Order: sequence, then C-alpha cells, then structure tokens
Amino acid sequence: MMTSQELTRRLADLAGEFSVAGASAALWHKGTLVTATTGTANTATGAPVLPNTLFAAGSVTKVFTATLAMTLVDQGLLELDAPVREYLPDFQAANSERSAAITVRMLLNHSSGLPGDYMPDLAPGDDVLERLMREFTALPVTGTPGERWSYSNMGMGTLGRIIEVLTGESYHRALRTRILQPLGLNATADAEELLLRSTAVGHTVDSATGNTAPVSRLRAWPENGPAGSRLWLDIDALIAFGRMHIDGTAPDGRRILSPWTLHEMREPQFDDYWGCFPMYANYGLGWAIVRQGDAPVLAHGGANLGMHSTLYVLPEQQAVLAVLTNSTTGFQLYSSLCSRLLQEHFDVHSPAPAYAPHSTVEVDNDLFTGVYRSPNGQVDVDVRDGRLYLRTTPAPSLTAWDRLNGRTPGECQALPLVCIDSQQRRFSMDLGQAGGFAAVQFYDPDANGCPTLVRVGTLYERTR
Repeated sequence: MMTSQELTRRLADLAGEFSVAGASAALWHKGTLVTATTGTANTATGAPVLPNTLFAAGSVTKVFTATLAMTLVDQGLLELDAPVREYLPDFQAANSERSAAITVRMLLNHSSGLPGDYMPDLAPGDDVLERLMREFTALPVTGTPGERWSYSNMGMGTLGRIIEVLTGESYHRALRTRILQPLGLNATADAEELLLRSTAVGHTVDSATGNTAPVSRLRAWPENGPAGSRLWLDIDALIAFGRMHIDGTAPDGRRILSPWTLHEMREPQFDDYWGCFPMYANYGLGWAIVRQGDAPVLAHGGANLGMHSTLYVLPEQQAVLAVLTNSTTGFQLYSSLCSRLLQEHFDVHSPAPAYAPHSTVEVDNDLFTGVYRSPNGQVDVDVRDGRLYLRTTPAPSLTAWDRLNGRTPGECQALPLVCIDSQQRRFSMDLGQAGGFAAVQFYDPDANGCPTLVRVGTLYERTR
C-alpha cells in the first residue's frame, strides 16, 4: 500500500501536467486509508484545497440516487420491474405507448429512452422535479424502452420524482436523511451550507496557455439534481459511500442496502454494450461496470461546471478509489491516476475501446444516410466522395454547457465513418483534430433495410 506522501506527490505532478487548479484523492484498502490534496479551491481567492473541501460530485450522484431508490426496493415500497406510471400516474412523454412501457429498472440502467441531456434550467425549489415531469409531454422517448442503453439524465430526474412521491420528502431531503446522514458524510446539496464550508469552485483551462479561471456560475440546472447538478462532498465522504457498497452497512453497523440489493446493482444489464461508455464493459443499476465476473469493479465518473470526479469500488478486493478535481481538465488527471493505481495495486486493466478501424467492411452507404434527432440535437449522415460522413449538431442547452465550461462551440464538422462490423452495423468515426476514434452504431432497420436509430454517445431516431 502506498503512503499519503506518495499519493500526494503523484496527485500534484498530474495536476501540474494537466493544469488542474485543485484536487483531492484517496485510496482505501482493507481498513487502510491514504489521502492527498493539492492546489487551490478557488484561484480567485487563493484558498487551498483542504481534506474537508467540498467538490461537485457531478454524475457520481447517479449512484447516490440509485442507492436511495434501492433502499426503497429493500423496504418493499418500490418494484424494479413495475411501470413508472404505477408511481407517477400522470407520467407522459410525447410517445404515449413508449411512456407506458418504461419501468423503474429502465431508469436505473439507462434503457428508458428518455432524453439524455435535456436542460431547461428551471427555477430552483422543492417542487422542481414535479415541474420537470410536466416538461416531458413535449419530449420524445427514443427507441423501444428496455432495448438499448442510452445515458439519461432525465431518467434519473424521473427516479428522483418517484423517490419524492414514495417518501413524502423532497429528493434532497430524502437523500440527506436516508443516505448522507446515516453514513456521516460531509456532503450537501444546499447552497447556503456550501457558503459555510470549504468549497471548491470549478475552473476552465485554456488549452493553449494552460491558464485557469473560475467558471461564471457555481451551479446550474436544478432539475438535474438527481443526475448530478447539486451534490457537493469531500473526498472522505466519497470513500465512505464507496465502502458502504462493499457490504451494505454504515460505520455504526446499520444496514443501508441488503446483500440482494448490492448484487442486483452490480449485475450486468446488457448483452450488447459496445460503444456506450469508453473504458466500461457494461452497466448495472446505477453503476458502470469496469470488470464483470466474480471480482467485479464498479465505477462512475462525473462532471459539473469546471469539475470532474470519479469513484471506483472493488468489492472482492475490499478497496475504494476516489478523485475529485475542480478543473475542466480533471478528467485527464483522474483517468491517468486511477488507471495506474488500479493496475499497480489490483491488477485491474480498464477495457480499451476497440473503435479504431483496423479493417474496412463495405456497406451500402445509402441505407445509412438520413437525419436522426433527439433532445440532444441532430445527427446528419450523408455520402461524400463515396464515403459516409456524420455531423452532430447539439441542442442549444448543450452549447450553453460548453460556454459555461469555457469552450467556444465551433462549426459542427462532418466526420468520416468506416464500417468495422457490417452485421452489427458498427462504425468507427475519425475525430480528426480532436484525436482518436468514436463508436457509432446503427440499429433496427426498417422494411427497406434502413436503420431507424443511431447511437453517437446517445441514441438518435431517424426522422427522414
């Protein structure tokens, strides 16, 4: 086991390499905990990162939301395979039949077809999730619920609303009373509490100079609280939460999750998971799965305005690894640090995404051309000089996300596609100057053989 001094040195070196303003990291293994901090919580004030500095959890919050929901499953209040309408009778998206088919399990494993990144930025308040449900009447359900994985913040928002109905509490109060307080976590979703504690703010990083600057807003999109826009915590809290997922108990011995529930959350949900989350092999209920089998490795990453976070849990090895950062380049830091530590200490290698086109397969290009849409935006596929090209145009709310993170949205470029598996309709997309390759997969051909769905990160449905 490494020392805190060694972890601090590594964290500081990577923060310098990737121009990360501040970070916390910790590794717990069989009762031994090492922690590290580096840098500043806010470059405008020079406040240092302390061991109890709160960072944004980002989408790691989804595991908290899933955990909260699963406590209700343990209590017999919530059934995984029950329709959402059993708990929210007025639940209605633009596609009535598809809305009726969505179950609680589909919310937890991201196969509901509900929008991925719909962000209306509603006014905050305890009724924000109730108001969010009213927005759904104008939003489509993409694809057939339960068939395809497609990351969905709105699915988590719906789950948060179910939690409110079943507990009679606001989502954040239920999270506090049923998860945060029993585990003794230094964590909060209350902006007033953030003012009273050491709180990190997000930072943008200039790619040319490496200079950092605080973001213009600390938080946004309150309707995405259950998905990751509100929760702040320190590194010890993230480790303690991960430790609970090893045996289901709090430090005082109180049981939070039953052994059956822990198993269900770790169980891979999909036979075909290719091209979903890079570096993950599958998805469970709330958890991404890095390694399947008898010694699973669970994980989830997160991003908020100018922040990145990650959590790994290795139940069989009794280990938890967590990193919190407050810069837009934090993803590079935690990816590098975690991959090295997991290999060195636990012989865990993240599955490499096999998206590069090592071989080319000929296809009928005309079958794939068309316009595909979702609340995330629009995908256009056409043929240029005998090759397929794909262009993604994000929805306005996603360009707003880019701007708040210091990125100036540029012109959407059409990128070339190379088929690497004609039977599965899998393609590799060359990202050009951005570097690397991305996975693209087409699904569900119509009577003419034309796919009706494409996944480029999230699912889009053909409109013409």
